[in-house]
Amino acid sequence: MDPHRRRLSALGFVCRLCPVVLALVACSGQSIKDPDGDDTKERARAFSHLGPTEDRLDATTGDVEDWRFFLSDKAGFKEIRVSVGKWKESTITGFVTIFSKVGDIVAEKPIPPGSRGTVQIRFAVQPNTQYLVRFKATSGKGEYAVEVGEPADPCAACTSKQDCVDQKCVDKPCGGGCEEGQTCDRTANRCIGSRPIANKCDGVNCSRGEVCVRATGKCATPVTGGPKCGAGEVLKDGECVGKASDIDCTVIDVREAGGGSVLTLSAGDNKGVIKGATGSIKGLKGATFTVIEVYPSRSKAMSKLPPAKFTGNTSASIRR
Repeated sequence: MDPHRRRLSALGFVCRLCPVVLALVACSGQSIKDPDGDDTKERARAFSHLGPTEDRLDATTGDVEDWRFFLSDKAGFKEIRVSVGKWKESTITGFVTIFSKVGDIVAEKPIPPGSRGTVQIRFAVQPNTQYLVRFKATSGKGEYAVEVGEPADPCAACTSKQDCVDQKCVDKPCGGGCEEGQTCDRTANRCIGSRPIANKCDGVNCSRGEVCVRATGKCATPVTGGPKCGAGEVLKDGECVGKASDIDCTVIDVREAGGGSVLTLSAGDNKGVIKGATGSIKGLKGATFTVIEVYPSRSKAMSKLPPAKFTGNTSASIRR
């Protein structure tokens, strides 16, 4: 055979081979643009169970999408961490999108820009449910690595003086409590003052000739011939002690309630106000009240007078 015919025969063989090569590529699920064969949700592949799943995108050649899937075994939260440019420079820009099996978008975040970065996506999952994850490049090219797992508990690091609020450690008011005899002013977030000694005689019945000692709640025979107390003092447990002065405060709000009024007073724990204390409005006859709630720097009291009676009268006194 002459050389010219041999060249034509070889060329014909190559031409016949081309469709075969293209068919093999097509049958393998790959293409020149998508060498991985995972460019659609129907071709989504599972994430690796042996470690991070590594893949690449290249918008310059048309390899712009990779699809993966995972199956949640229980209800709770999952976290996907996507890192780019760990070993080679990446110029990818795009998005990571998580879909439910029916196509609803569960979460979406941009791929970290630049050659290095990690994006974390935390989302709720349902039990025995499949989720699809799409990695889409709008430009650039590069490699990326993906880890799928349960998110770390952000509240595991909270101390006994902190509460977990919205997945964050937040300091408790006054650091979790105050020393005995002190109260916390929540407005200032600090311990202040001292709470008056409780009357431990509530509900205690003593025999005739005995009296109950407030500080101990025990019955005792009153001491006769004790010291004579001076002005501003009272006899307590056989000793003269200074009489606690009444608490002066201001009425800062009056609201109608059941034919009477609820007063908001400008004194609370910070001034030693206790629930059940009584008081009166200065300059207003018959305007007595009883404290029903105590807050750090405010208290509420109930009065039988209607709100109209308090107009122009805001000075109050709470008895100790």
